[in-house]
Amino acid sequence: MTERVWDKFLTEHDKEIYQLAGYGKRGGFGKRPALFIIDVQYNFCGDEPGESQIEGVKKYRTHCGPAGWEAVNRIEPLLKMAREKNLPVFYTQSERRPDMLDSGVQVGKNHRGGEKTSTEGSHATQTVAPLAPQPQDILIGKRKPSAFFGTLFMSHLNFLDVDTLIMTGCTTSGCLRATTVDAYSYNFKVIIPEETAFDRFEASHAINLFDMNCKYADVIPTAEVLDYMKGLPRREV
Repeated sequence: MTERVWDKFLTEHDKEIYQLAGYGKRGGFGKRPALFIIDVQYNFCGDEPGESQIEGVKKYRTHCGPAGWEAVNRIEPLLKMAREKNLPVFYTQSERRPDMLDSGVQVGKNHRGGEKTSTEGSHATQTVAPLAPQPQDILIGKRKPSAFFGTLFMSHLNFLDVDTLIMTGCTTSGCLRATTVDAYSYNFKVIIPEETAFDRFEASHAINLFDMNCKYADVIPTAEVLDYMKGLPRREV
């Protein structure tokens, strides 16, 4: 991958400092990965492929436009391989109580924050059908950006002896980033297949991938991640 998604947003000075300071070294893969699908639900992707983001945000304020369904297409092969290799698969769903009391200060940070398009159990908060969780998967409902905050996520990772998290989903600048930083802080190797991440703003998406690749994760082509997974032995229960 010669040209990166963030290159057009960097100044020449940025590029020089990146090289001189030694950022972006590969952390590499571990031996016991898990696949993590973060918030790939209808209120982020839209109800069906091809929806315009301009129209989509009128229904779901979190709508990320065509980028969401494009990412779904890239996640599908990874999910299929994870199932073939019997790897742990985690999902998050960002959801709220009907009265929205568990949103906290988040409601105040968006002019449409009180709209009930994230109610737990609703169609809007379900993972899109092509990636639907299976009974053996672990689904985590969360109220804050990081999947580690106030959940049993770390307990599951410890029990399953995971050392590498393959992070996919959205948003790049929000829940994906928050979970990546926490995973790095807990000393997990973090891999982000570049084409499987998405956001509602192009600049936020690109620059957050750049920053995570600099310091917290390996942001690499999805094809390379798939090759790594293919080479793994089938995990024993």
